[in-house]
Amino acid sequence: MPDRDLVAWNALISCYCKYGMGDMGFRVFRRLFVEGVAADEFTYATILNVAGVFEGMQVHSLIVRCGFSTDRFTCNSLINLYSKCGIVDSAVRLFEEISEVDEVSWTSMIVGLSQSGFENDAFELFRQMRLTHAQPNSFTFGGLFNAFATINSYEMGKQFHCLALKFGLETDMVVGSAIIDMYSKCGVMNDAMQMLHCMPEKDTVCWNAMICGLAQNGEAIKALNLFEEMVQYKVAPNDVTFVGVLSACNHGGLVNKGCQYFAEMIHEYLIAPKTEHYTCMVEILAKAGLLREAKALIMAMPFKPDNIIWGVLLGACKLHGKQDMAKCIAEGLWVDEPKNSSNYVLLANIYTAIGEWNNASGVRESMEARGAQKMRGCSWIEIKNKVHSFVAGDKYHPQFESVYEVLDRIQLQMEGKYNYKNHFSPE
Repeated sequence: MPDRDLVAWNALISCYCKYGMGDMGFRVFRRLFVEGVAADEFTYATILNVAGVFEGMQVHSLIVRCGFSTDRFTCNSLINLYSKCGIVDSAVRLFEEISEVDEVSWTSMIVGLSQSGFENDAFELFRQMRLTHAQPNSFTFGGLFNAFATINSYEMGKQFHCLALKFGLETDMVVGSAIIDMYSKCGVMNDAMQMLHCMPEKDTVCWNAMICGLAQNGEAIKALNLFEEMVQYKVAPNDVTFVGVLSACNHGGLVNKGCQYFAEMIHEYLIAPKTEHYTCMVEILAKAGLLREAKALIMAMPFKPDNIIWGVLLGACKLHGKQDMAKCIAEGLWVDEPKNSSNYVLLANIYTAIGEWNNASGVRESMEARGAQKMRGCSWIEIKNKVHSFVAGDKYHPQFESVYEVLDRIQLQMEGKYNYKNHFSPE
């Protein structure tokens, strides 16, 4: 094209970004500036959709310099970017600076908070959204249901299911798949299955949510039957589908079925296995005592195996009494990833299991000396429609003194040294 206006540049950038060619999109984006063409809000919003955190920050600085920092369209894309990258403070600050907040702004912030582990803040923001009479859309509800799934909040999930029904969004595929996922993660499979059957149209995501839910809840045969039903309906499975299918085979101890579906995925559906698929297959083989086959599969992977997949094999070695193989693998991991606390824990446990107490103690000392810290556990509890989170050793909860007092009483009760009747009323 001899004369290229901004519309042509934007169309080309959008095309590259839409079809997963973000690198080419950025190349065109840079060339646009070299040729002296001024970008607009659509250009920035499009390129931000494929940006990582560092590229996004560079684009953000351009946006500020070019006077688009308060533009609603651009800010919504920046909120999505920072939320996706886990930089929630920056996303919140941008949200507060938008001159005129719309439904997309509310939804972007709610989804970002829920995906970053700030579930209570997401619920509170939704309440504020409703006070402004802004209408939630399918993505708003999708983000909220994902939050309920994360914290296993069945009662609140049911309430919002009713609200989605009131807005006529229950059978929307985004909302429907999120509801199925939420009920599945709360362990209420009848409600999840009923939701699936109520949907007039079901895409791959909906089927995946149900198949994975059944697999996670130990319903292996039902998950595999549902996969066959999905295929009969001519819905094309994807890589996530086969994670669910292989997980079902793993939970059900179906070694032959697992090998069959793994081969089908590669040869019939032309889906390249990812780490999750290999992890499932290694666990299927290792649980059945086929440790050499499991190790051979790991060594044949086209990419470097992570700590999780080695951990699966190590656990199976311990289960089947193959301590020498476990020791060899764990020592290799320890040398390869000296900052990973999981490797220290695995190796120390193996030394303990085979009675090498001095070596186990030495590993723990090395872990402390090298500053490899184990992640603290976290749990949630729902009381009167409010979710409270607790971390091991946490003293930031506003009622932490009362929490620790109750914990001390429970410990004494477990030791048979405390009588609750003297301290608690019948209420």
